[in-house]
Amino acid sequence: MKERISYLDGHRGVAILLVVFFHAFTRWPTIVPYGDSFAHIFIFEYGRYGVQLFFLVSGFVILMTLEKCKGTREFMYRRWLRLFPAMLICSLIIFCSAPFFFERPSGAPTLTGLLPGLTFIDPIWWGKVLGRPVTALEDSFWSLYVEFKFYLFVSVIYYWRGRNAMFGAHLLAYALAITINLANEFLGTPTTQALAKAIHHSSFVHFGWFASGAAFYVYHKNKKPAWFYFGISVAFVSAFVSAERHWQPFLFIVSICLLFASSVVVPKIQAVLSTKVLQIFGFISYPLYLLHENMLLASIQKLASLSPLMYGPLLPVLALLPISISAYYVAKKLEPLVADKIKAALR
Repeated sequence: MKERISYLDGHRGVAILLVVFFHAFTRWPTIVPYGDSFAHIFIFEYGRYGVQLFFLVSGFVILMTLEKCKGTREFMYRRWLRLFPAMLICSLIIFCSAPFFFERPSGAPTLTGLLPGLTFIDPIWWGKVLGRPVTALEDSFWSLYVEFKFYLFVSVIYYWRGRNAMFGAHLLAYALAITINLANEFLGTPTTQALAKAIHHSSFVHFGWFASGAAFYVYHKNKKPAWFYFGISVAFVSAFVSAERHWQPFLFIVSICLLFASSVVVPKIQAVLSTKVLQIFGFISYPLYLLHENMLLASIQKLASLSPLMYGPLLPVLALLPISISAYYVAKKLEPLVADKIKAALR
């Protein structure tokens, strides 16, 4: 099997574009010059669910990585080494450039704001340790905290009891999260509220996406239809839960699920996802995800002040260009350099 599956990079490209344009057009209508004029365009309004596509890809890739490692220690080290260099570089870029991007919707960053990203630990836990609120450099870092909880959970179960037990534990954790959240929604007692808060911090409510992606990997490997149907079923349940019983976002997320599922079996879809533009955005998706939100919104405001007559939808595209170039340089040059330095130091 090839080390890198090109259509997965295409999915990463789709996911990052969805997230970027959700932030550009929908999330911050009160601070962008075009307001909410484009906020309710379907692909922009529900672009936040691009994160769920990232989770599907992660589930697929992580099971592949688990099979190549000898234990939890090696697996966690490899995942940390994959994510930390870019996080370090991008965190420093964000922190040092913040005075120039003073229009940041999240406000000026603090030194303690570096901690959540660099440790992949939720700001709420750092707040408890430090005894005061901690705000991460970027709100979008939240998915990285979820990823690391998943890595630890999945590796412990996999190397302890094997692949099937890992899937069972995933589904049990996911079912527990859904049950507790439903109980709290309908009962709202102090007990259910406390349980719902605890289950929220566990991130189990996202584990269905990882289980689905992992099932598609098993199908990709052995071509047994049962695994494909299992992946589809879990993805549809996850879509229903993520959409919170609203039909429009449900349809959008289901479309994402069907795109991912069909790409595993349809060569023509794989070819589309392997096109140059999606491959480039897939390649830079991680540093672009880390860098983009506050920098993008601040840049849009700067461009609007320089040219008030500039057409609304063009502003995010122009603002995104230098950020994308920076992300490419991080992914191509700086990230491998820092990773090599870390590996050399740890030896």
